[in-house]
Amino acid sequence: MNDDRPLDLYTPVSRLDAVSARAELKGLAALATDAVVHGASAIERVHLAVSSRPFDVLERIPVTAAPAGVVRMVHDLSTRLSYASVRAITRAVGRAASAALDVELPLGSRAAPLGSRSA
Repeated sequence: MNDDRPLDLYTPVSRLDAVSARAELKGLAALATDAVVHGASAIERVHLAVSSRPFDVLERIPVTAAPAGVVRMVHDLSTRLSYASVRAITRAVGRAASAALDVELPLGSRAAPLGSRSA
């Protein structure tokens, strides 16, 4: 049977449906977290590999070797710290999303809209 009525997000659902939906959302959040973490690591490897080429050339030229070595060190450190920050923040957001999905609201209750204040 095809039901063309719009979905009412506040319609009470069974406890089993709510648990199943929560588990699916947690799985999607974990998948997104892993994708960003692993994607950032892959991009970091490419970034460092591509940037090493000009540094390799400059480090073979006697007059630019020393400054190029210092610049490479600073570049590589800042690159690694940047991608590590992306991974750390992504993991923190993933944990926060998982924790938020663990909060159980009574069946059929409505959450207060964002920005609303109770008097």
